[in-house]
Amino acid sequence: MNDLSAYRDAFIEELVDQLERMEQDLLSMENEVLEETVQSIFRAAHTIKGSSAAMGFDEMKSVTHEVEHLLDMIRGKKLEVDSSLINLLFNALDVLKVLRDEYMRGQSYSDISKLLYDLQNFTKVADTQIPVKSLPELTLEQSLQLDEAVELGLQLLKIRIHLSDDCPMMAARLQLIAQEITARYGTIICSEPSVLFDPNNEDSDYSQAIFLVSTSLDMKDVQEQASTLTDVRLAKVDLYKPLNKAVNAVSVPKDKEPAQEDKSKQGPQTIRVSVERLEHLMNLVGELLIDQTSLNELKHSVSSRFANEDFVERLSDISDHMSSIVEELQESVMKARMLPIEHLFNRFPRMVRDLSQKLGKDIELLLEGMETELDRTLIEEIGDPLIHLIRNAVDHGIETADVRASKGKRMKGRVRLNSFHEDNQVVITVEDDGAGILPDKMIASALRKGIITDEEAGRLSDLHAINLIFRPGFSTAASVSEVSGRGVGMDIVRNQIERLNGLIDIESKPDQGTMFTVRIPLTLAIITGLMVKVSGRDYVIPMNNVIEIVRIPIEDIQTVHGENVIVIRDKVIPLIWLHDAMQLERGNMKNKFIPIVVVGSAEKKLAVAVDELLGNQEIVIKTLGTFLGKIPFITGATILGNGRVALILEIAYLIQMINKHKVGHLVHTL
Repeated sequence: MNDLSAYRDAFIEELVDQLERMEQDLLSMENEVLEETVQSIFRAAHTIKGSSAAMGFDEMKSVTHEVEHLLDMIRGKKLEVDSSLINLLFNALDVLKVLRDEYMRGQSYSDISKLLYDLQNFTKVADTQIPVKSLPELTLEQSLQLDEAVELGLQLLKIRIHLSDDCPMMAARLQLIAQEITARYGTIICSEPSVLFDPNNEDSDYSQAIFLVSTSLDMKDVQEQASTLTDVRLAKVDLYKPLNKAVNAVSVPKDKEPAQEDKSKQGPQTIRVSVERLEHLMNLVGELLIDQTSLNELKHSVSSRFANEDFVERLSDISDHMSSIVEELQESVMKARMLPIEHLFNRFPRMVRDLSQKLGKDIELLLEGMETELDRTLIEEIGDPLIHLIRNAVDHGIETADVRASKGKRMKGRVRLNSFHEDNQVVITVEDDGAGILPDKMIASALRKGIITDEEAGRLSDLHAINLIFRPGFSTAASVSEVSGRGVGMDIVRNQIERLNGLIDIESKPDQGTMFTVRIPLTLAIITGLMVKVSGRDYVIPMNNVIEIVRIPIEDIQTVHGENVIVIRDKVIPLIWLHDAMQLERGNMKNKFIPIVVVGSAEKKLAVAVDELLGNQEIVIKTLGTFLGKIPFITGATILGNGRVALILEIAYLIQMINKHKVGHLVHTL
């Protein structure tokens, strides 16, 4: 029993879950302090304390012990939840995450002495205080008054007043303070005690009061003014955030519920499976898919040679049944690898909260489509690009409260993160209601940095000017920000998304906001590809890059500025032969009609001429390995049913390189 390594994985899994629950509950508690939320955080801290003590992880046990004590004081109404306490609990959570990571890596543990001092000192100060007052439950009229203030873009503040001990007539002084608050700051929605102070009521404590006020003033200004009020020993001002109203779930009466078996007798309904096992299972399914394709080709070959033989029908039945089984197995394994995107989205509320405080902005983050499922590998890969998009929205997109007020916008900024399924892809949007992107400003910045020429600038539409943000080295930031870093630009974000066979688009309107739309496949393991043949060799074009397929007469190919183009529905599209990109010789053009695949990446389109179109096929992606390194235009390979290897084209890189070396002046104008 001395060897605890056997329990290490179970401890880490539980720790990850408990820390994530604590973070979500702390974010919720910052909006409104609910008894069940405090209780949930307390249970999580208590669980972590017990399990870390059992594992001999004393640093984590010590931290959670102090956190547990603070939460117990909140439960006992001995401590009020304010911004300083919330920040302290978030600091403790961050240290717990660092300790977790160090424990997983087997590193020496961080010094926790400062955090322990802060936690213990906060507790000691709280122990010496008298019980604090809290706001009463709002009446219907007060709730409507609060909603109206929010709609008008006013700030909601909690103003806590502690009177000096030598104040002779505390009730009368609070009455005067209430009148002064109304005259100088705004409207008192409610207070404790009531603004109708009764000096003859000896049972009431008038040494302190708390006011809920709607105001157009800045919180810092109110704090400074409130501290100078007569006979006030301490004034403390905090933001008040009403809890968002949620739709209540419809509950079914017990007597109406369908009869069910006792769940407690059925054992656990879920099990944990290691990622390595799922990866191995997916590889085996991929091999089965390749063999099933080979069997299908064998069936067609045998059927043509032995059309009237009995075994041909038997072979056909077996092949069809195997196809059905493999397809179902593939779907089941892919579902097992899927996770709700909630696992990714839950990281962002804390990040937006911290950034908002650092930048002095009031920003709400709306999360939608949390139930959308995505391959767990993609959830990990898409995280960094989304972090960059959200940080940019908070830092550069959303204006400060005073600027927003001068534009007639609500003072609180909004960032909306949404996800949904569309065809065989997952679409993720990052939208803000900020200043938007000004095309003229983009062009001026690009000219100043030498990214475009004066001639190119004159031909750019507003859409293409906005898309300059994706060019390497481009930035419109006037100064380096601690939040957004030193110009790690949107080109890096775009490259990361395109590496996942995804696309990113942008829409923006001045003073209305900006929306980035990211489209990525459901999985990276198996995709649908368009099979094409070039110079006798097979290539795969991912279907999510295919816009349309056409056949055009060879005489319809035109030349502009020395480069080949085609015109489809009055749109000029650059044309290349895939032979040239792959450095293969073009054969004699026997056919008068050329097969053309129009592909796209973001706002750019490219027409690709091939020798032959072979049709769509489910393909298993195989990496080329580190020995070969990065091969231009190639993202991987697949094994076909006939045993041959087909290379998978990286369309985004193909367009990028062709744009850079061949038809740059055309692509920019399309």
